[in-house]
Amino acid sequence: MTSTVVATRPAGRPRDERIDAAILEATLALLADRGYAALSIAAVAETAGVGKPAIYRRYDSKAELVVAAIEVLADEPEPALPDDTRAALTELLAATAAVIASPGGLAIMGSLLAAGGSEPELIEAFRERVVRPRHEVVDAVLARAAERGELRADADLEALDAMLFGAVLARATLGETLDHSWVERIVDTAWAAVAADER
Repeated sequence: MTSTVVATRPAGRPRDERIDAAILEATLALLADRGYAALSIAAVAETAGVGKPAIYRRYDSKAELVVAAIEVLADEPEPALPDDTRAALTELLAATAAVIASPGGLAIMGSLLAAGGSEPELIEAFRERVVRPRHEVVDAVLARAAERGELRADADLEALDAMLFGAVLARATLGETLDHSWVERIVDTAWAAVAADER
């Protein structure tokens, strides 16, 4: 039986933000080290230096706790995007690469994907609250470029989005460097395939 992942904000006195942060940091550390299946509320409580009731007052289940922790990992403010489309795409892809390349980032993603069979609501919550919002920003940048006439009329924007993110994941899986210059290469290569002829 799977658990429903729903964000909750219980009523009552304000929560201690230091405890909130400690719980989520401990969750991310253990998730990267042990994976989702081996993660336990007891281990999170011990690592965070709190009691289990402190966690259950905040989260109804392990799945809900993990999604909250992943949101923190991906909750870097969106960069102030430049007006230039290629520069905007580069900034967005670099931000995604930084999350994946962060300590434990790839291991956490792999653990969540592995848990998808037994915890489908967990992976769906991850997609809805972490992955799709970033794709939506990229899609908005591409739609703006299309409106400006910067892209070929037959440009497949959905495929372009997938190519950009897929390239980052492939690079991370190979264990190769995800630096800004490499991200620029990916964006420039993809852009050359869809840009309108400026002649």
